[in-house]
Amino acid sequence: MRRTLLILVGLALASGANIDPDRAWAQQAADPAACTSFDWPVLREQAWFEAPSLPRLDSGATLSADMPGAVLALKPMAEADLPFTPSREPKPGTFGGTLQIPPVVTPGLYQVTLSDSAWIDVSQDGTTTRKPVASTMRPGCPGVSKSVRFQFGTTPILIAVSGAKSDSIRIAVAPAE
Repeated sequence: MRRTLLILVGLALASGANIDPDRAWAQQAADPAACTSFDWPVLREQAWFEAPSLPRLDSGATLSADMPGAVLALKPMAEADLPFTPSREPKPGTFGGTLQIPPVVTPGLYQVTLSDSAWIDVSQDGTTTRKPVASTMRPGCPGVSKSVRFQFGTTPILIAVSGAKSDSIRIAVAPAE
């Protein structure tokens, strides 16, 4: 099936059509049933990501408690100015950025969910990263790519996104369900 899709994309490109082969594959591979096969529920985040009022935030901005999701504008990794080195080396040509989260009222297990493939590092002191408790990824879920769980205390949270393939990504931070 992928070979057929690549041939069709190649023919379209040869004819002058403006098609992104990676996006064409993602659209072809979309499987709504995949959204229920994550290790924990992500349908709440998927609904947030589809909301027409989803705010767009610049890298470094603070996520409002009123809407736990946003579209985060990213910068080329060379310009992202992350406060610490990502725990995974970003590939060349990728994007990154940061998001501030105010201190949570109730410490505990929270999940950070992304719409697309990227790496997530979390810090509560601005310099060292927290180890995730668990993570889950499923290809084919429209609008949700991965979700990572962390234990959060009652100090401000800094989330660094790196290695993203485009200059924006949808992100949500909420208590684990």
